[in-house]
Amino acid sequence: MTGKRDSGPARIAVLATPFGFGPASKAYTVGQVLAGYYGMDVHYYGSGSAGDFFDAQQGTTARRISTAALDRDPGMLDSYDAIVNVLAPELIRSPELAQATYYVDSLGFTWQQADIASDSPLRQVRIYFAQNVFGSVENLTALGVPGVTAVSGIVSAPALPTGPSADGPIRGLVHLGGLRNPAGSASAHAYLPLADSLLEAFQDGSYELSVAMNQSGTSFRRHGGGAARQLSGQDFQQALADCDMVLSSPGLTTLIETSQAGKPYVPLPPQNWSQVVICGHMSGLSGQDIWPFLADRYRTIDAWEPEAAKATAVGEINRRLATDSVFIREFGRLARRAAQGGEAPTVGAPFHGAKELAAVVAADLSGIRGDSDDRITRAGAR
Repeated sequence: MTGKRDSGPARIAVLATPFGFGPASKAYTVGQVLAGYYGMDVHYYGSGSAGDFFDAQQGTTARRISTAALDRDPGMLDSYDAIVNVLAPELIRSPELAQATYYVDSLGFTWQQADIASDSPLRQVRIYFAQNVFGSVENLTALGVPGVTAVSGIVSAPALPTGPSADGPIRGLVHLGGLRNPAGSASAHAYLPLADSLLEAFQDGSYELSVAMNQSGTSFRRHGGGAARQLSGQDFQQALADCDMVLSSPGLTTLIETSQAGKPYVPLPPQNWSQVVICGHMSGLSGQDIWPFLADRYRTIDAWEPEAAKATAVGEINRRLATDSVFIREFGRLARRAAQGGEAPTVGAPFHGAKELAAVVAADLSGIRGDSDDRITRAGAR
């Protein structure tokens, strides 16, 4: 990288995949630690859901990036000392970029050999971090990824409740996320009517539901059942602290955030392939019947298909389920039982992944730049 400098704060570009809010949330959380604790000059890059998420954070405007933009301007990232890349391998366009990249993989348990080929730039990155849930490190090591560094759940610090629970209906936070995946927007447009039907089947008058989802522009709108909010990372943490339970498509970040908050969790159907895999893992970890009930609906999908094909298949199944009255009715029954059971997930503890990752990056950059910074020592002692 041409931007390496011997003085001044390290300049860091933080990138995230355009699919879903989860990776962007992790990228932002890591960036905040690098900037706030280590004094680094952090800039966020993203498109799609990542751009939507970054733009929703107070005082943050994402710079747009894509493979086409990098091909037009190969030196776009040259002014940075390093890159933190969350699940966007397609943006590693050269060996030089790979050597400057700290790659963050939150879904290492989902990958197969075809996903990380022998010539993949992921095998050339400076450090490969894996959020170690559902056996991610073991899977990546078996696939031959060199030097995988494990971290715990990457989530921001939890908020404090604004007050005690009020008498009245149980407050449920419904999180539908970023609504973008490799199958394109059609998958999200198939999911929203399904989600509305399932929430209606779940509701029996005992719950007061507040819905959060991607509300950027006019891309995604609920088909019924009331309004939705786009919550920034901080706003979502506050809503999570103030609710009594969570209903969500089983995205890993929301699952870990709910685990950290200790709130009861009820899964909605998956939106994409990684969430299908998560349903399978949770079927073995949870005592709630709703997990295998959901996982069974997607067993016809060939796990060896390319990612986009699997995402399309998930969308088609969701489209059919939206008109399946038997499925909708049974989901309502199992979801109410899960809500009454009050089981909180236990995924991602001790939830220090952002600090763990940032400490390694800071120490590594210090060695490259010859910095002397006692903040690195203090962070390692935390």
